[in-house]
Amino acid sequence: MGTPQLTNCPKCGKLFLRIRNICDVCYKKQEDDFLKAAAYLRDHTGITLQELSEATDVSVTQIRQFIWAGRILVDNFPNLSYPCESCRNMIQKGRKCSSCMDTLNRLANQVGIKEENEKRDPSQERDGIAGGYISHYLKEKSEK
Repeated sequence: MGTPQLTNCPKCGKLFLRIRNICDVCYKKQEDDFLKAAAYLRDHTGITLQELSEATDVSVTQIRQFIWAGRILVDNFPNLSYPCESCRNMIQKGRKCSSCMDTLNRLANQVGIKEENEKRDPSQERDGIAGGYISHYLKEKSEK
């Protein structure tokens, strides 16, 4: 990992020696929040995300981060869902629902194909004409 760097904590803004992504104080609070949420979930398996947040005083955002990190496994908690970041449909895994991911993948493929076509250097394409692009250009110009 190398030498720890001096940086600001993204949660509280305090200056700290970076050995993880957040300072020790915020890390301790995050771990305490996780333990509170996990303990409450053990006894209340049918709870929703909002109810869990209100009962434990752990923010909805923090609980979602626990889910995204795989620390809370939603398979055992059928009502523990949150909105897709794009369409707001309720989901239990990831940040976007499968429909939005399909749309994004289709768009990414289209953009990738378009960028690939734009990257082609016309001077390298011969189109069956001796001399390549310049000969083709000169031929077109002389025909006008």
